[in-house]
Amino acid sequence: MYNTTDSVPRQDISTLLMEAVHQKEHYIGQILLPVYDSPKEVGRYPKFRIAKGELLKRESQKRNATGTYNESDESFEWDSYSTEEYGHEKRVDDKVKKEMKDFFDAEMVTADFCMNKVMLDYELAAASAIMDSTQFGVDVGSEPYTEANLAIMDVPHDINASLEALSDLGETPNTLVISLALFNRIKRSQKLQTYLYGFLNTTQGGSNITSKVIGDAFGIPNVVIARKTYDSAIKGKTNIVPVWGNNYMFLGDVQGGDFMAGGVGRSIIWEADSEGGLFTTDQYRDEPRRGDKIRVRSNRVIKIINPNAGRLIGTQWE
Repeated sequence: MYNTTDSVPRQDISTLLMEAVHQKEHYIGQILLPVYDSPKEVGRYPKFRIAKGELLKRESQKRNATGTYNESDESFEWDSYSTEEYGHEKRVDDKVKKEMKDFFDAEMVTADFCMNKVMLDYELAAASAIMDSTQFGVDVGSEPYTEANLAIMDVPHDINASLEALSDLGETPNTLVISLALFNRIKRSQKLQTYLYGFLNTTQGGSNITSKVIGDAFGIPNVVIARKTYDSAIKGKTNIVPVWGNNYMFLGDVQGGDFMAGGVGRSIIWEADSEGGLFTTDQYRDEPRRGDKIRVRSNRVIKIINPNAGRLIGTQWE
């Protein structure tokens, strides 16, 4: 056991690692679910929905003969959130620290190990929330996205159908998420190539399809290629799988800041317990074992605040 008052926040480690995180493009959770600092561990907020709030109804009419105007009676409901703490820690032995000092900073390396553990846990939670077919509407692709269907899968049709569905709900999507394996497959699909570059160009060898080219063609500012993988096997085994999966593409509106800005969701952190932001690194002494403990923690909750702001495009991946 240890006294929590003896633990020292290591903002120097957190800051260094957080700067490195921005260079690790494989982590995209914070891009899709921006961090929101909450002054409370548990909070609630009013929420206007399309139905109860009558947000898309036409109710403004010509003024009545009596001089009155048409009135509406919008109503809201309450939603809530509660943050929870996650974390990982590792001991840095005094002897090991001295032995390795000519090769690397043992505390920094240990902090990096712990940070990656906590970041991966967060990334998996973010992927689970974003690729959740029970939260978002699903538009199943017109044809399965298989190798055998490269000539007939209609990616342009499927993306445009989801764009229309979101527009019908009053949303303007700005982000498309595609796994790396899925991206590499649809780039080779004939109908997407033709849609982007035309039949003549395609038959003569085509042009390179990039995320920017797709974004420009469909009017989506941010096309994010999800590359992160993880080892899902038990200890001693290896099984590398994609964090974000290949079964869906995600199309939605991503916004940060106050909930009034809209957007799909936020990574809510309790600011009083999050000195380092989404990920905080601490260090404390473990004297009975002659070492220091490095701990990375995250007091957070991933909250989908507006399911109507996103849709999933089912790929029927094989």
